[in-house]
Amino acid sequence: MEDGGKSASQPLRIESLSLRAYRAFSAELEIPVHGRNLIVYGENGAGKSSIYKALRDLFARRPRRDALKSNAHVHALDPLLTPRVNVTFNDGRPSLEWTETRHPGLPTADPRVALAALRSSFLDYHALLETNAFHGQHRPNLFDLAIETLLADFADATSGKTLAERWTETERARPHVHRSNTNYLTHVEAACAAFNAGLEEALDAMLPIINTLLADLGRHEMRIEAFERGTVRYNNSRLKKDRGFAAKELYAKLEFRGYYPQQPQHFLNEARLSALALAFYLAGRLACVPSAPSQALKLLVLDDVLVGLDYANRRPLLAVLDKHFADWQIVLLTHDRHWFEVIRAAIPTDRWTCHEMYEMVAVTGEATPYLRPVPSDIVKATLKQARDFIAQKHLPAAANYARSACELLLRKQCEDKKVAFPYKPDPKKITFEQLKTGLENKFAGDQPKLDALAAITPHQARILNPLSHDPTTSLNEAEVVAAIDAVETLTTALRTP
Repeated sequence: MEDGGKSASQPLRIESLSLRAYRAFSAELEIPVHGRNLIVYGENGAGKSSIYKALRDLFARRPRRDALKSNAHVHALDPLLTPRVNVTFNDGRPSLEWTETRHPGLPTADPRVALAALRSSFLDYHALLETNAFHGQHRPNLFDLAIETLLADFADATSGKTLAERWTETERARPHVHRSNTNYLTHVEAACAAFNAGLEEALDAMLPIINTLLADLGRHEMRIEAFERGTVRYNNSRLKKDRGFAAKELYAKLEFRGYYPQQPQHFLNEARLSALALAFYLAGRLACVPSAPSQALKLLVLDDVLVGLDYANRRPLLAVLDKHFADWQIVLLTHDRHWFEVIRAAIPTDRWTCHEMYEMVAVTGEATPYLRPVPSDIVKATLKQARDFIAQKHLPAAANYARSACELLLRKQCEDKKVAFPYKPDPKKITFEQLKTGLENKFAGDQPKLDALAAITPHQARILNPLSHDPTTSLNEAEVVAAIDAVETLTTALRTP
């Protein structure tokens, strides 16, 4: 057993999360996760950010004792309810319970919390702005962001101390008095030297990861050529008010198609700024987290980090998560319904749990979140809805859902099998027939799959086409059911290795 009790064969994962009398949660609500990645869609005010904050404060590197009490729901449905956050893992051990009287990270941390805190990352849209928008007309100085967030947990190879610990030691080494004899500066100078060496090592580790992520995010036109940093030193000022450290400067030398903008926040568009910020944060986390195999929980929580970006600029993030964070447990929170459905259509159905969250008003008049689980397999869910419409004798709706399920299936299969198409700015402009033909060419020689693809051909003209939802189109139940059956058979065939 290692890393807080997990066996070497099974990484630690969150099975469920419960929140009670906490921020938006006026009562207690359990959120099943099932040890998978999690995506939650919710309208603004439904409680998504409460999930983000609960996880962030629970797995904080430096937990605050009052963090729960200060976020208690102001009008709990039951006045006797006290705020609580509870996390159950897949290790069979008692769940983590965070109450007003005790945080599981204090005073003696539960190993599961302590290890996860060093291997977790929490990112929302406001955090992205710290790399660009909050710097006004100045060139962004990333020094504070690097030592407090991006690289705070980077441990140097010599001592194993983190960059945050090195900086704390440096600040504590600052002399309390000024003397004419400079011998007393030896301690602070040594601390500065150790910190500078640690920062250099951390930046060297992060730089190539940033550029890899930028390329994977589809931003081949820009790269970070180097980090330009000052050599931190004690200024040895005579007056106490002036004493401190000089050269606390860290700038990213950005190259954009041969040009070097000094103020990228005023030069790049929002999509490129967001990609750059994502690359910084994710690269920092990958550089900090030990690469050696471990059963400890590695948690990545993203709360609406892509707000305002179009589909083409969002889609590469899923590939980045799959490539670089395959052994992390990922939590995605979004208020964008379309993005939620895009993710459901793209994700491996056995590795994600999906929920929708809404604000529900109780009989007392108090609002509280309502959770509605949704199938992660969007194709099967869409086919089920089609059959439900058949039972309700709503044939145009059933036909439309059958077509949608078939198109979702074909698009996902084309993506998984890397079927090539002529370039289109909007991938959705690739037609149903192009998708089908592309798969037929890809599966040449695989007769069961070709037969299943051929079986949907008779249904394309009337059922599996964009006009099938027109209420003026005359449909009969038998042909719609036959089309649904054909799509179900095709689903089984294409998903069979």
